[in-house]
Amino acid sequence: MAATAATFPSHVPVLIVGGGFAGLTAALCLQQQGIGYLLIERHPGTSLLPKSRSLDLRSMEILRELGLSAAIREAGRALALAWGVLRGPNLAHTLATQPPANAERVTHPSQLAMFERLAAQSPESGARCTQDLAEPVLRQAAEARGGDLRFSHELTQFAQDADHVTATVRNRDTGTEHTLTADYLLATDGANSPTRRALHATTSGRGSLGHYLNVYFEADLTAHVRGHEFSMFLVQEPDVTGFLLAINNTDRWSLHLRYHPEQSQQPADFTDLVLQSLLRRVLGLPELPLRILSVLPWEMSARTVEQEQFGRVFLAGDAAHTMTPYAGKGAATGMQDVHNLAWKLAAVLRGQASPALLVTYSPERQPIGAFFAHLSGDMADTQGLLSPAKLKEHGLPLMGLPDYTYRSAAILTADDQLTTPASALPLVGQLGTRLPHLWLDDAHDTSTLDWCRGSFLLVASGEAALWQARLSDVALDCSLVLHELPTPARRQAWQQLTHTQPGDALLVRPDGFVAARLPATSTAADLAAKVQQVLTLA
Repeated sequence: MAATAATFPSHVPVLIVGGGFAGLTAALCLQQQGIGYLLIERHPGTSLLPKSRSLDLRSMEILRELGLSAAIREAGRALALAWGVLRGPNLAHTLATQPPANAERVTHPSQLAMFERLAAQSPESGARCTQDLAEPVLRQAAEARGGDLRFSHELTQFAQDADHVTATVRNRDTGTEHTLTADYLLATDGANSPTRRALHATTSGRGSLGHYLNVYFEADLTAHVRGHEFSMFLVQEPDVTGFLLAINNTDRWSLHLRYHPEQSQQPADFTDLVLQSLLRRVLGLPELPLRILSVLPWEMSARTVEQEQFGRVFLAGDAAHTMTPYAGKGAATGMQDVHNLAWKLAAVLRGQASPALLVTYSPERQPIGAFFAHLSGDMADTQGLLSPAKLKEHGLPLMGLPDYTYRSAAILTADDQLTTPASALPLVGQLGTRLPHLWLDDAHDTSTLDWCRGSFLLVASGEAALWQARLSDVALDCSLVLHELPTPARRQAWQQLTHTQPGDALLVRPDGFVAARLPATSTAADLAAKVQQVLTLA
């Protein structure tokens, strides 16, 4: 949408700064809640580079909820077989020594026997899809659903008071500036976030792990790679250190080449001729025709902010936590951040919840971002390359099953523990964990997770008639949808899975996390009180 003085809004409920994975997901989640927003992105469009290449299991669950998981899988189909890490003197030599592929080849960790029981806890699995192909899917969906997205627009300054945020936005094409107010500002403006810097947010973590050039290039390797598709090739020679990433496993590739500013090396030293020579050495194909498409310097780092809320301003995604690419969690963690926050913003903006609900965002999400930032740094060796041993060691959390336990005022538990990563498996309806998955049909088309559509849920463990009667006796300010399992056999399976008795129920937040377990003896007043507590109104 083109911005003019006539069309530029003077006020929006939420101003989203940044149009990458996290920002676009935030837009879609706010639309699901019926909340207006303005998204601004300083670049003219979505990413032109395939920087991120995978989405983990939990991210695909969120996209399933938003109706986009199938579209993302289709967009990334060319990369679907790209799995596995190779290492050797050059790619051609290494591929020639690989065993031939077969129909039973593993294309995702969830297919490994050791992870089968984990994979069975979700209706989804992780997906391969490069950033340049995935972001347009999200953008098109947000625009088709009526979103206000302005590319080539940047935030130049902002200030906040007790009532709102005042922001100045500049159109980078025309130079025109607009001032508007927003109830809240959500910064998803990347690893070098100007918003984070303006807030003087304190960060911690391993820090810099090296400087790299992302050399995106075109070279037809189809004949060499067919049947030996891979994800990453590590190279460490006396004068060449880096990693080659498959983009489509035919003719698009990305070499991340380490350079050393401390040795006075600069990106400008790597001319096209220098890079072409290095690429042919890495590939082991000295006569191969190739074309360099782009070169982008970047710093590999692992850092996280210590706080993700600053009054009416929130940080999410890379603005809150930068990670190495080795865990594949940068985009995923950002998407999960905003999915956690969107329903809380909506509840407060609609007057259904106290602003104290927003204070639960940072305690729930900051420990998760910090955990994966640390893990991603731990997976790098002393040269900044992926350690295959660490990849095996951290295989379970890398799948992306939401194995964390939230703790905050929006989770009704008597303990005083903090949010804890890697603490919740198996997912059986524990307080602060994602609603358990159970197939609702023999065809395995519909899951209990498909009940999650942005509203509070009440999941009856048995027939729902008793809870329906209780709901009719109480007035709730928020939308609450009652569900029961469709058959006696599935009700029994649910009771065994969740350790509940007939007549019990789970109260599930709009983000799909269990907020309370209600015994069969609960009254309508008990239910209303629990909902009020989750909304931090009691």
